Amino acid sequence: MVIFEYFRALLFDWRKKRAIREAQRSADLHRKKFLVLVLHGRPVCVSMQGVKKMIRQKRLPGLTTEKAREIAIYEAMPKTSGLCS
Repeated sequence: MVIFEYFRALLFDWRKKRAIREAQRSADLHRKKFLVLVLHGRPVCVSMQGVKKMIRQKRLPGLTTEKAREIAIYEAMPKTSGLCS
């Protein structure tokens, strides 16, 4: 039983790291804010526009955008590059 719990924790950490990398890459590429949220026990990368859309569709009942930002594992902001011309 201990090995099973360890494997589940290891898998969650791997998924969390992958979602964080995906969120930062997407934020830099699309110039939008992305959150890493835990949905159905799995960390997923969702844009702020996607969070607002899911709230409107009642897929995240009782959640607001402010609350989503508070409970997010990671909040990816677009990095500014100094390559403006």
